[in-house]
Amino acid sequence: MKKRRDSERNQQNFHQQSLKAIVDVEAKLQQAFSLSQEGKTQQAEQICQQILTDDPQNAEAIHILGIIAYQVGKNEIAISLIKRAIEIDSRQPAFYNNLGNSLRDQGKLVESVQAYSKAIQIQPSSAEIYNNLGVVLQEQGKLKEAIQAYEKALEIRPDCTGSYINFGNVLQEQGELEKSIQAYREAIQIQPDSAEAHKNLGMSLLLAGSFNDGWEQFAWRWKCQDFIAG
Repeated sequence: MKKRRDSERNQQNFHQQSLKAIVDVEAKLQQAFSLSQEGKTQQAEQICQQILTDDPQNAEAIHILGIIAYQVGKNEIAISLIKRAIEIDSRQPAFYNNLGNSLRDQGKLVESVQAYSKAIQIQPSSAEIYNNLGVVLQEQGKLKEAIQAYEKALEIRPDCTGSYINFGNVLQEQGELEKSIQAYREAIQIQPDSAEAHKNLGMSLLLAGSFNDGWEQFAWRWKCQDFIAG
């Protein structure tokens, strides 16, 4: 009887220790991801390498290393790492989404679309992934498909400034100026200080012949971080 009680106690202790180890790893992964988003990539990388020392097949740690590589412009390494994470765990939409991002920056647009499409297949409720897909389709010149992707993103998350701006951009590119103006105004209603939305609204207004309002809105271009005076 005593041996059986000891065995049960040992088994219980084993399960408790295993659970604690899992919780500890999850906490470290969350810390590594947070550090990577704060730009503290070296610290994040060290944590991931520590995790991989004990568990070389930890897909999330490998994925975070891929994110770090992407952040510092090492896209080939990022692609290789994220693909390795997917080989270990192919059920994570974030893996495919970030693979799509890295492939897009490499100019591999067809593969990028495939990655985003796989992410959507796993998580069809993600506005972010639909928005990212729209960006790549627009870069491919597939404007109708890009519009559909942005519309789906906004259907899922109607308060997303970035999706409205991207939606307005593709409509402007198609010559649908009134619709693009409406999209930019929606973006501004959500985020009144969005310099990009005001600037792009100004461009559509100018193209539509509304010069006074157009120049007023286009003046916001000076506040855009990526604006370079010619």
